[in-house]
Amino acid sequence: MFYCLEIFAHVTACYLVILDKADDSSRNREVGKVKHLLVFLAVLSCMVLTACSASPTPDLEATVQPAVGATQAAQPTNTFTPEPTNMPVPAQPIAGETSTRPTDGMAMVYVPAGEFLMGSDEQDIDDALQTCNETLGDCDREWFEGEYPQHRVTLDEFWIDRTEVANAQYRQCVEAGACDAPTSCDSGEPTYDDAGKGDHPVVCVSWHDAEAYCQWAGARLPTEAEWEKAARGTDALKYPWGNTFDGSRLNFCERNCEFDHWKDTDVDDGYARTAPVGSFPAGASPYGALDMAGNVYEWVADWYDRDYYSRSPDRNPPGPDSGEYRVVRGGSWGGDPGWVRSAYRGADFPVITNSSDGFRCVVSSTSSR
Repeated sequence: MFYCLEIFAHVTACYLVILDKADDSSRNREVGKVKHLLVFLAVLSCMVLTACSASPTPDLEATVQPAVGATQAAQPTNTFTPEPTNMPVPAQPIAGETSTRPTDGMAMVYVPAGEFLMGSDEQDIDDALQTCNETLGDCDREWFEGEYPQHRVTLDEFWIDRTEVANAQYRQCVEAGACDAPTSCDSGEPTYDDAGKGDHPVVCVSWHDAEAYCQWAGARLPTEAEWEKAARGTDALKYPWGNTFDGSRLNFCERNCEFDHWKDTDVDDGYARTAPVGSFPAGASPYGALDMAGNVYEWVADWYDRDYYSRSPDRNPPGPDSGEYRVVRGGSWGGDPGWVRSAYRGADFPVITNSSDGFRCVVSSTSSR
């Protein structure tokens, strides 16, 4: 503001000097002009003073004007750079990796998504028939034709129980009120109440009993396709360990077996009937699942239809919509080399209880591990 007043004072002083030097006649003429000029200057001064009041007086010492032609240096700008955030990335499981199901303490193995060969071709069926005739005699090719045709199936990833469900695990479900105790059997004798067989597979359970247990455990029964992939991998193996039968890798009908007509007297696995789960680690499948051949047949989710493979979908086949029998897989302690093949399809009434029937469960990848 004071800077504006100083300018006004200088202008007024200049006019007074002019009047002082003028002669009388000129002064008289100029007086009138000066009066008008002073009025004009007064108005102008008010406008200048208002503008000066509205505009802050520049700090001349703090204002540095760049020289003509000089390039003004760019002023640094404070730019915010966020710190990198290390977000946890869930690790992708690898084939055969293990995880424990919290409900029943069951160890599960991981089976990745992908394609595999399911079923048997004509040569496989011919071989199965020959094996059956060598051990049992008078076999019918029709018994194995449900495995045909061999076809490619793509499955989503899943986790399957490393072993069959044991008596001690099943007892947890009984004590929780979700399962019925298998204390009787339609064929054979149960082992549930045998204190020395807590680690043997639970038997004398119907398909419905198996389904109830898996649901209680936060799991489900495997589809037939899931079971077969977990047993034979992606190379269409005849047995979980390879393409050649080896009686030392499983519990089947050997010299201790009660079925004299087809037992293999050259092998002694030490068990007349069931063996503790996981007793034959050398018989593991490509994913590390144990007892996929022998010990006990295993209930799966599917209804049985001998001709289902000829029309089943090639991705996640769920099995037929209905049927009379449910599928059992894997053979048992009473089976011969042909019945413990990974492609063999057995069937039984879903309400039946048998001392050679057990089960295992699966958990879908999207479920809690």
